[in-house]
Amino acid sequence: MDEVKARIYVPSYHRSNAIKTYHLLEECTYVVRKSEEEAYLKAGIKKKDLWAVDDELINGGDVVVWYIIENAPEDLICICDDDFDDFKYMIDYSWEIGKDKEIITAEIERQLQLISDLGIGLGFLTPTCIPYNYDKEFGFKGIVGAVKFINRKVFKAKYDPLVAENFDIDMTLQELLHNRIVLVPKYFYDKSRMDVNAGGNSERRRQDQIDSVMNMKAKWGQYFDYNWDKNKPNIKVRR
Repeated sequence: MDEVKARIYVPSYHRSNAIKTYHLLEECTYVVRKSEEEAYLKAGIKKKDLWAVDDELINGGDVVVWYIIENAPEDLICICDDDFDDFKYMIDYSWEIGKDKEIITAEIERQLQLISDLGIGLGFLTPTCIPYNYDKEFGFKGIVGAVKFINRKVFKAKYDPLVAENFDIDMTLQELLHNRIVLVPKYFYDKSRMDVNAGGNSERRRQDQIDSVMNMKAKWGQYFDYNWDKNKPNIKVRR
């Protein structure tokens, strides 16, 4: 039986002065633009943990995620945001793991092993850590958060630039269409803050978001909805 390779990737842009996720994992690879390679090396990222890519190939948050999916050499990959303060467990209440690298890395490895064993293409953590949301250890739909698990041997979704602002939700709906299932651990969450620093998404144009939502509605019809008052998307696929 062939050995299955796995790796955790962390895309990062303009955050060499605030390395966070790197210090929560036993091992990972930061994916950065070549123009910022030296800045990240000086910030403490080891050369072996840095993947510097030509700027024009990863010039957006959606683009860099898809670049990793399409070009990483491993069969199983986890993609994490770069601004985590910690990870959490949640059942009837939530508690922080305490930045324990071994536990956090082991939980990520567990999810990668599960999607490999079960033949599932996509798994992810959801963004809302609220105890009343917990009703079982794993769910099979939800809004994609800041951690994604990809089984490249099974993964069927393809990049669609027309829905760039909702690319991860589009990814989920594609996987539900082609593979009929995604895996969502409901007991494990990342802890981060709202995107306000230099590498975040605070400068996205409102019109880009509107266009992306309208294109999602045209593409997915009844299976996608958006609450404009709460600025919240909704996947309407029964599982």
